[in-house]
Amino acid sequence: MSIEKLNDERLEAIAGGMTAELKAAYACIRGDYGNGAARVVALRKAGFDPEVVQSLVNSVLAGNENVALDGIEGKYGNGEARVVALRKAGYDPEVIQKLVNAMLLK
Repeated sequence: MSIEKLNDERLEAIAGGMTAELKAAYACIRGDYGNGAARVVALRKAGFDPEVVQSLVNSVLAGNENVALDGIEGKYGNGEARVVALRKAGYDPEVIQKLVNAMLLK
């Protein structure tokens, strides 16, 4: 399974030392740890290496670009139907929406 298909539910089933870091990466994408220097401080306070988490964030976002583009084109529907379709396809709708928003603001 590739990193872009991981969501919080699937992370629970993954063994190994990266589970917590992957969850932190998704939390960062959702904005749970803030941005910039505040994110670095918050991640360190939570016991994470900010560089490791950021590299995972970059990997997740890079892998989700095509899904976000498909979403912009309406391939997953709209509203709740899109949320359901993305989850069914194994994606985290919040992560995809955040990336869609970022792409549309470029």
